[in-house]
Amino acid sequence: MRKNWKNKIIGLLILLVPFTFTACKENHNHEAETAAGIEYTCPMHPQIVRDKPGDCPVCGMTLVAKQTASTPATAISSDLNYLLQPANQTVVSNVKTTQPIQKQVQNEILLSGVVTYDTRQQSIIPARFGGRIEKLYVQFNYQLVRKGQKLYDIYSPELVTAQKELVYLLKNDPSNTSLINGAKQKLQLLGATSGQINQLIQSGQENYTFSVYSPYTGYVLDPAITAAPAPTAPATSSASGGDGMNSMGSGTPSTSGSMGVSGNSGPTTPSNGFAVREGMYVTTGQALLKVIDASQVWAQFNVASSQAKQLTKGTPITISFNQLPGQTVSAKVSLVEPVYEAQENFARVRASLPTQDKSTLIGQLITGKASYNTGTALWVPKESVLDLGTQSVAFLKVNGVFKPQSVQVGERANGMVEVLSGLSAKNVIAANAQFLVDSESFIRVAENNK
Repeated sequence: MRKNWKNKIIGLLILLVPFTFTACKENHNHEAETAAGIEYTCPMHPQIVRDKPGDCPVCGMTLVAKQTASTPATAISSDLNYLLQPANQTVVSNVKTTQPIQKQVQNEILLSGVVTYDTRQQSIIPARFGGRIEKLYVQFNYQLVRKGQKLYDIYSPELVTAQKELVYLLKNDPSNTSLINGAKQKLQLLGATSGQINQLIQSGQENYTFSVYSPYTGYVLDPAITAAPAPTAPATSSASGGDGMNSMGSGTPSTSGSMGVSGNSGPTTPSNGFAVREGMYVTTGQALLKVIDASQVWAQFNVASSQAKQLTKGTPITISFNQLPGQTVSAKVSLVEPVYEAQENFARVRASLPTQDKSTLIGQLITGKASYNTGTALWVPKESVLDLGTQSVAFLKVNGVFKPQSVQVGERANGMVEVLSGLSAKNVIAANAQFLVDSESFIRVAENNK
């Protein structure tokens, strides 16, 4: 009986030995982890941090080891192999493949712009002599005037003296044709018309108020106003411009006082729109009025520098009006002007537009479309190239497996991408590059030292 009791004690000790070693081992591992500074956190509640394994007191999930800042990072290799899983650097798959094609592709450029005045059709009417404005016959900006229409009456001592000289010669020395012709020429140089000179000869009496007539046909406005809407004009600019230009080419005077002046930053003008008013004195050479011929206007676009090289003088453009869907006008590029503005490089493209109908309004938003053929190059589907931000990658099939290949891309057109370098027409690549990249394969990489 005593012998059996001793055997039971020995057996129990033998059973406790493995548990003792296991507990010691776990204790040792925990002490090692504590010494290494490993912390544990809850994946769902990152505010829970413990220095030993356990369960989250909030949700009950098992705490996981937290990666510290001292954990060594994996650097990016230049061979792009970090994109692939598994770690044997190749992915065996039977995904769909394609080959680069050597060909020309027709591409389109979409241009956003606005209708603006042709600056070549703007003329300034200066004062040819000093004097006082007695009466203005134009009342507001963008009033339509015709060539030969009376603009204002002016009193000028210089002009009165010139008239008296001609009248005196005609009365006292009518046979002196050289002096008489000289007096007539002086009046003409001062701005007198042939009709005014003939009337002076017939009446023999000088006029103290002299009428000035418009030498141009167009819309009159104050010279301080810049009538050139920018391509980034707001959509409301076409509404303000429509009132003034609905009569373009029809001979009906405009009634808008602010048409086409998008974002005008010029000097403040009186209520009638002109800085020159009745009773004011003007000096010789002073710009009094501006006349804009709106029979020819510009379609003006701002284009990125990378696209501007495809547009040259004479390139056809199909222009559509945003407010008139379905209506298009064919035009050609007349000017490509490089511009540096607001710390950006771009090009200002202009095309001439006729205004025989009422659909072309100053300030109207328009969209242009230009087509061109690219040069012969290698083209691949856009899905077969993966954009990593700093570089582009295609997956090259070699001996039945795929490996990443860095490529340089150019233009994009019709779902295709131009490959400048990195591939040849004989290469076989994956048709869908994104399919070969496992989102779980991206691991934390070492940051570059700045």
